[in-house]
Amino acid sequence: MSNLVGVDPTSDLRAKVKAAVREYDTIVQFHESWRIAAHDKALHARVSHSFAGQTFLIVRRALRREMLLGLSRLWDHRTEAIKIISIADDLENPTILDSLLPNTPIYAEARGQAVEAAALIRRYEKGGSSHSTLSRLRRLRNQHLAHHQIAAKQIGVVEEEEIDKHAEDLYADSAKLISLLEHVVERTAYNPKETAGVYEFYAKFFWEAVTGERNEGHPRRRIAEQSNG
Repeated sequence: MSNLVGVDPTSDLRAKVKAAVREYDTIVQFHESWRIAAHDKALHARVSHSFAGQTFLIVRRALRREMLLGLSRLWDHRTEAIKIISIADDLENPTILDSLLPNTPIYAEARGQAVEAAALIRRYEKGGSSHSTLSRLRRLRNQHLAHHQIAAKQIGVVEEEEIDKHAEDLYADSAKLISLLEHVVERTAYNPKETAGVYEFYAKFFWEAVTGERNEGHPRRRIAEQSNG
């Protein structure tokens, strides 16, 4: 059956891409704020062995949790979610692709990017080379983040490190995918590193001011010294 007159066959794809971009922008905010808290050794030294350090650990854990949940939402396969897998279906649909990017030399680069975006998504499908990464994240979400299953196995330090590595890989692929989709669907030159850089800049100013009560300049330092004396 032919498309109804006046109906844009790309409208659903555009809506899903816009939703994906919004979700990704939220992920970037949490990731860049968390990354400094997780890896800045000078920051760790300032808050270690202090009462303030307890809340620092809570905030860091919350940022990581929200970042992981955001990645999970972005790549969710439920019908009511963004359902990125269906974006690959759309990009491989000749009717949608030709309506979005006519098969002419001027759109050759963008059509190549559409193929690249679909291939990246397919890697995370069942049977794809990166499916295990997504499966682990979903299991973490279902057992420990969005829900707390009584029988769920506790996560050890080594497994936490593995989860962070997989999350970084998925984060990098998500950034690349969003960039491709913005180029293909919205014809927008989008550099995810620039967006990340903005939030990293803000986060640095925040974390540079975070200290424990043992550090010079903290309003409770004198009290801490007296209690230690």
